[in-house]
Amino acid sequence: MAKSEQQRQKKLAKKRSKELRNQQQLARRNQAMKSVAGQMQWASHFPIHSCHVGQAIFDPSGLGSIYLTRKLSDGRLAFMFLLIDAHCLGVKDAGARICTVGEFEEFYSRGVETNQLAPAEPSYARQLTEQAIAYAESIGFPPHPDYRRVAPLWGDIDSSTCQEKFVFGVDGKPLYHTGPFDDPARQKFILNRLSDTVGEGNYHFMLGGPDEAFNALPFADELLNLVDANESDFDDDSDDDDDSEWMEGGRVIEGSVSHPVPRTHGPT
Repeated sequence: MAKSEQQRQKKLAKKRSKELRNQQQLARRNQAMKSVAGQMQWASHFPIHSCHVGQAIFDPSGLGSIYLTRKLSDGRLAFMFLLIDAHCLGVKDAGARICTVGEFEEFYSRGVETNQLAPAEPSYARQLTEQAIAYAESIGFPPHPDYRRVAPLWGDIDSSTCQEKFVFGVDGKPLYHTGPFDDPARQKFILNRLSDTVGEGNYHFMLGGPDEAFNALPFADELLNLVDANESDFDDDSDDDDDSEWMEGGRVIEGSVSHPVPRTHGPT
């Protein structure tokens, strides 16, 4: 084979190899965009549109939302929703979706009153979230399993630029306040875990009907429409969601404190 022909074949092989790599990269990117994590990772390169933190996180319920949005090149928004339990479970729920500005405004209007949403620096929101996760993990509770799927939207937001320090719990102990979706099996799991991690008498719990703070969640299923809802971080054996199991008004059972856990009333 003439030298010129050999060179031509090498160039063709190199070109085909490059085209194949490009096709593989495109296929991987398309596959990633079918998942929430992939969409949020892609969206994380776009500018921040808004960030809001629910001041209800720091009221007696200890429960409130964080909303983070980024504006995409086509005008839509990538929207991440987190439900923060500052008294016990950290990230209690999470969701994300890509939506229009109008759809986001509807979500916002449905959550703003209950959550007392207020504008916040993204670094503040991430710092609060990460500290809530660290606290919950220290007493045996990982963040909601969907958090890892939506968290890529944080992108390059640097939580270390926020100097706020948050404290968690109530009167020096974790407080588990049952939610409207916590069936008896889940309640038992959480209470057993607290007994194992902090010990009997070193935590509070409150049994009661659906709390007003959960009114922030009428659209949770809409946000999670891309998330596999079959995953759970709890080993529930029961499908019993009968509200008759709930106690009117609630009650608190307390014990002595043997090793203090900080109390949450907001940033110090």
